Formats: sequence, structure tokens, C-alpha cells
Amino acid sequence: MRLDPDSGTLEGQWLLLVHHSPGRLRVRADCFRDASEQADRVRGELGETQGVFSTTHAPLTGSLLIEYSPDAADVESLLAAIVDTAGLDGIVDAKALAHSRGAPAEHIVEGARRLNGAVRELTGAGLYEWIPAVLTMTGLYSLVANPSQKGWLPRWDNALYWAYSVFRDGVREQEREEDVARVSGAVAFRPRPHL
Repeated sequence: MRLDPDSGTLEGQWLLLVHHSPGRLRVRADCFRDASEQADRVRGELGETQGVFSTTHAPLTGSLLIEYSPDAADVESLLAAIVDTAGLDGIVDAKALAHSRGAPAEHIVEGARRLNGAVRELTGAGLYEWIPAVLTMTGLYSLVANPSQKGWLPRWDNALYWAYSVFRDGVREQEREEDVARVSGAVAFRPRPHL
């Protein structure tokens, strides 16, 4: 039973602190989903706790909303009571867990890099070479086969523009990678002598 915040995965049964503001506490756990005995036990325990007004269970999401008086009950005691009563491994802050998982854009970029590597390995050319070639062929076919520019084919000038744009960006990216490789490895930096 462990928490691995770097990969954003939880092993075991953890209480997820979803939201807290004085007087309102929302927590979630997998064991609280559906008709849960643990959720009923926690609601019973918190119902006997001084300062707790209500505990609302949402079986679909597995969350509990606890409304309490901040003057009569403190959030640390409430969280400890929930963890102990439900037999959970500990508490995890949802915001910290969300930050530990990569942003969706990072996953998309990483996926595109892997796809580019696989295409390059299979064909000898990367996506920066293949995509402009396919777009150029599509543009030329659209020009010849679809002179009215109606139907499902893209306009020939749009296809050729995007072919040029992707090719240009690919060349720039390749030049940047070569510059980084040259600066970081092979070429030593020598300051100019002062005149």
C-alpha cells in the first residue's frame, strides 16, 4: 500500500481531500461508491461528533460532504475520524495529486514524439516529411479531380499551404535540434579575446 505522487497513481485505499473551506469539507474514496457500508459507518461516526451538522453521501462519485461548525470541530480531527472509521491507508490532497500527473498537453506531445519515432524507424522519414508529402498530393489531386472545389476534398490551395507550413515548421525544429546538439556537445565554447 503506497502513494506514488510522481506517477499520479495510488495503491491501496486512500481518502482524497477534494475541497475544504471553513465549515465545508468534501472527501472521496473508492470504498464510498454505491451502497457502501464504510460510508454508512463514517456517516454514523460523524453524526455523533460535536459540531458536525450534516454528512451527505454521493454514492455515484463516492464522495462525502461534511458541513460543520469551525468553532466546534477542527478539520484534522474530522479527517482522522474518517480515515480510522473507514479503515483507509491515509489522506491525499486532490490538488497535489492533480499537479503530480502531467498536463494533458504534455501527454499529447509525448505521444506525437513516440509516433514520429515509430514512423521514422519504419520508413526512414518522420512525420515532418510524410505529412507535407501527403498534403501536397491531396492538393494536386484536388486541383485536377475537383476543379469546382466542392465536395469532401479540401481546397487545393489550403492543402498546399498546410503542406508548406508543416514542412517549414519541421525544418525549423530540425535546425533547433541541431543547434542544441552542436552547442551542448561537439563544439566547445571559446571566448573571444578582448581587443
